[in-house]
Order: sequence, then C-alpha cells, then structure tokens
Amino acid sequence: MYPHKKLDWHISRLEKQLQEHPEDPEARFELARATLSRGLYHGGGEATCNQALAQARKVLGEDPLHVGAMVVAGSALVGMGRPDAARKYLDEATRLDAERADLHLALGALYRSESDRHLALKHLETACRLAPESWEPHLYLGRVLAERAQEVGDSRRLIERAQYHLVRALQLEPSQDLLPTLLRDVGQTCLATGRFQEAEKLFIRLREHERHRASARLNLGMVAYHLGKYKNAIQHFRQYLEERPEDPRVHARVAMAFLQLGEPKRAREACNQALLIDPGNRSARYTLGCALLEEGNPSEALRVFKEALEENPDHMEAYLELCRVRRVSKDNVWLSKALKAELTAYDKAPLESGLKTPRSVTRQRVEILLDQLRAAGPSMLPTLVEGLAVSQDEGLRFRIWESACELAAAALAEEVGVALREPGKTFGAELGRRALAAAAALPEPVLTRGLTLEEEDLKRAAVDRHGPTSDVNTHRKNVETQRREARAHQALVLLAVASRRSRSGRRLLERWAATADPELGVAAKVGLGMTGDPASVKALHELAHRRGSSLKVQELVRALVPPPASRPPRPVTDREDARCTACGRTTKECTHLMAGSEANICDVCVVEVGRNRQKLLAPDEATCQFCGKSHLESRGVYRHQNVDICNHCLELSLGLVEREEVDKFLATW
Repeated sequence: MYPHKKLDWHISRLEKQLQEHPEDPEARFELARATLSRGLYHGGGEATCNQALAQARKVLGEDPLHVGAMVVAGSALVGMGRPDAARKYLDEATRLDAERADLHLALGALYRSESDRHLALKHLETACRLAPESWEPHLYLGRVLAERAQEVGDSRRLIERAQYHLVRALQLEPSQDLLPTLLRDVGQTCLATGRFQEAEKLFIRLREHERHRASARLNLGMVAYHLGKYKNAIQHFRQYLEERPEDPRVHARVAMAFLQLGEPKRAREACNQALLIDPGNRSARYTLGCALLEEGNPSEALRVFKEALEENPDHMEAYLELCRVRRVSKDNVWLSKALKAELTAYDKAPLESGLKTPRSVTRQRVEILLDQLRAAGPSMLPTLVEGLAVSQDEGLRFRIWESACELAAAALAEEVGVALREPGKTFGAELGRRALAAAAALPEPVLTRGLTLEEEDLKRAAVDRHGPTSDVNTHRKNVETQRREARAHQALVLLAVASRRSRSGRRLLERWAATADPELGVAAKVGLGMTGDPASVKALHELAHRRGSSLKVQELVRALVPPPASRPPRPVTDREDARCTACGRTTKECTHLMAGSEANICDVCVVEVGRNRQKLLAPDEATCQFCGKSHLESRGVYRHQNVDICNHCLELSLGLVEREEVDKFLATW
C-alpha cells in the first residue's frame, strides 16, 4: 500500500527528480507517500509526518480534487495527533472516492486514535477487503481487535481474529523496523489463546532485541506462570525487575507465584514491595489479602479486601474473596444485608451503557452474592425471597427467582437422595414424584439405586405400612397394594432418569424397555421417547392405537418429546464425497469444507462472504442452511451463490480457516 523497500534511496531519488522538474505533481505525490511511510512505519515520527503533509498540500494546491493527496494529508495529521484537522481531508476524500483501501486505513487509524474501536474495526476490515495483500491494514486491524478484546473482557474469538491478522501481516513481509513489535504482538495473542509453546519461542527470539528484551522476559515469566512453572516465572520476573525495578505489576506477579508455591510469607513481602511503589495497585492488594488468608488471618484479609474495594469498587476478585470468607465463616447475616444493599443500589443507579458503570458493577456483585448464597445452602431461601421483594428490576428478580428455585431443588434433592439410598423402606408414588421434580439436581447413581426393589421389600412394606394380620388374603391384598406403589415408584424414577438425557441413562432405559415386564417396559419407552428416540415413540403410538388411546398419547408426545434437533455444522473430512453447494469445489479442491443441514460451503466462499457481508445480506425471511437460524437469532444471514449462511456459522467457519492458517504459520516459524 505504501513504499517500504529502499525507502531512503526512493525518497532521495524523488527529491532529486523534483529539483529538476518542480512542477511534476505525480512525483511530488509519490514523495508525500514515501515520506508518510517513513513517518508512520520507519521511526520518522511527527517531524517526518509534517514533511509528508507539506508535500501533500502542495499537490492539493495544484489539484484540489487529488484524492490520494487528501488521504496522505489526513494520514499525516492522524500521525501528528491532530484528528480534527485530519477529518476534514478524509471526509472530503470519502465524498469523492469511498472505495480506496488507503482511505479506510487512514479512517481506521483516526478512529483508533479517538478510542472509537467500533468504527476503527469497520474501516480496517474494509481496508483488508480492498487490499488483502497489503500488510498495513492487517497490522492495524490485528492491533485494534486485540485492544477491543481487552476492552470487552478478552473475548476469545476477537483474540483469535487479532492473531490471524497479525500473522497475515507477518506473512506479507512487513517493514523490518516493525518486525520485533509485531512478533511481540503475535506472542501476546499466543499467550492469550493458550499457545504457550509458540509464545515462548517468539519471546525467546525477542530477548535478542535490546529494545524488547525487558518485555520479552516479562512475557516469558507470564508463559511460565500459566504453565504452572512458578519458580521459572519468578526467575524471569526478577530478570525483568533488574531493568525496571519500579514496576508494581510485576512485583505483584512475583507475589502470586510465591502464593502458588505455598509460600504466603514471601508472597506478602513481594506484595508490600509493590504497594510501596504503588499503594493503589489492585493485584498487589488482592494477592496480599489471599496471602493473609493462607496464613490464617481472615480478619486482616477482610480489611485488605475492603480497602481494595473502597478504591476500586469494580474489583470483582476482591469482592468474591470477601463474600467467600463471610460464607465460610457462616456470617449469613452479612450475606443477607449485602444482597439487600446491592439490590437497592442497582435500582438507584443511573441507566448507562458500559462494562464498568455503577449499574453493571452492582449487577456483577449481585451474581457473586447469589453464587455464595446458593453455596450456603437451603437456610438462605428466606434471603432470596426477601430479595424478590426488594428489587424492582425484572431481570434481577428473574435471576433471584432462578437462584431460589435452584436452592429449593437442591434442598429437595438432598432429602430425596437420602430416601432413594434405601428404596426398600421408602419406595412409593410420592417419592417417585419428588425424585422426578428434583432429577436435575440428583446424581444419576442415586436415581439408579432408587430403582432397586425386591419381593422381600414389598412383603416387609405390607406389614410395616398396613400392620400385621393373620388373614392370608388381607396380607396378599396388602402386598399387591405395595406392588402397585413399587411400580409407580419405579416408573417415575425411570422418567426422572430420562429427564437428565444422559447417555448412561439412555442405556439403562433401553435395558428396562427390553427386559422389564410390560408395564415398566412402557414406562421405559416413554423415558426413551423423552430423549428423542423415534423407535420408542413409534412403539407407544402403536400401543395406544391398539388400546384406543391415540389422542391422549399424541398430546403426551407433543408435550414430552423434544423436537428433532437440527444437525450442527461440522467440518467435512478429506475422505467424504462432498462438494461446496455454492461453487462446486470438492474437499480436494479446497482447504476446508463445512457441512450443514441443507448445504456445504468451502473456505474460499466463506472468505468471500466474510469480505462482502454488507453486499451479501439475504432477504429478511431467509434462514441459515447450516443451522436454521434467522437474521434476529444470529445477527444477520448472508446469501452467496444461492446459499444462505448466518453470522454464527460464518464466524465458526472463518475461525476454523483462520486457526488453520495460524497453525501452519507458527508450525514453520
């Protein structure tokens, strides 16, 4: 996009050419571009950008409609930190020619300088579409995606996209001046995506660069820390601190490594060192509190967590530890008051959008409290019910109601679980109904054990529940009554097993359907029908038809049997005989082919759709031919060669393509 090779010679040649022919506008424009390249990409800085601006203005003095000169002038002003002045040139260039890659690159840089990453991404993606073989837009896009991921909380898909575009920039042979910084950026994305071995190789290489040696050691420490090699991490962090001893973040990391090694005293010392440099350091405060807990000093730890939260109310790790310590110490009164206070604060907080607004921070605190209240057990149910009365927000009320239901289900499951461990004494239709109600919270082995009943259990129950009798007929009648109770109990427990929809549960139901007596066999088939087994549903319909109960069974099937699930998109293997529905390529003619419920699509078409999303929007009524989602369900459906693919499946396929590209590059680096 801009000249980079032999740049000094190129600039010198153009300057000499202009001395001989000062009225040559194209030579002056090329000089402006080359000078801008030096200013933005080769360490020239603001002074060189100013020179590029001067040359571009001279071109515009001769030709006021020269779009390229407008873009150079706008880009130079962005590089000089003058966005308002840059916008005038770039807006006019957009009016005259909106399909220029260098223009969208400049607009992306402009919006990035103003921290508007949403618009920056939009323009940089367009620049990549218009100039896919230029490394500059890939470099900027990769960096903005990484910044956006950090802004929204490290979205893995954003980091993977950032990694792909940074790798593409490397593949396209960028300026040698930028190579070390670009390697650092790729290494950090490897660190964020768990590619620790690749990250380690990149950072070891960066230790050879004097300007990047310190950051390489820091990142090598992070790699070792994530791999659980805490002693190595401390060694790397200390090497970093030899050059930059006043970095409190790294002292805090050393402290956390010591804490992981089970050395809370040394962790506390490292925390204090960090706090001497920066008394408000969040990580150091948090780690100090954790170290005090490890040393058996919860009261002092609570004080540290409270101080951390006074300065940083959005420090969720500290708030979680504070609530956890209160819960472990059985301070349920504090948890109840805290929930009431946070719910009241949420209702009073202003409606604002953002990740760290008072309202969003309070919402996160409420979630932490709900987790701790559930962990505290059924005794906290009254607190949750009181929370429903305190909160005026329907969303929060629903979350509290869900938590209360989970807690009630857990309490019921605990009670039912005890009863199911001795089914011979406790069996009955009522216990079966309660087991079905609490099935989601009951371990499957407990439910399975609750099915075990013997003839002796029925005889014993006949005596225990009806009293002893000398009349043989009465005794037999009592046994039959308990047999019916036992069948109802077992049938309901089978349905409870079915409601969990596990593979082991399905195998158990298949055994009962094949070996149990007809009545319990029907119950097992109903359970299999609940898991979506078509053969069992068909058998139930046939049985109902013979008994004249077809309508009733149809209603039950509609209520209990899940609808057939659409087949999720999947990669096609090389051995499968499949073609792209859009272009006809086979698995041998493309790198990646994805199959859905109604169509296949290759990586070539996927990339084409990804580059031209706005132009390829499908009609409103279209649904994805891979997963069945509509526009509303997936933030857009696109049509390419009569194949409709939603945004979700497109990102899924693009992610696979991009990961494969990154894998190949890093494997050979």
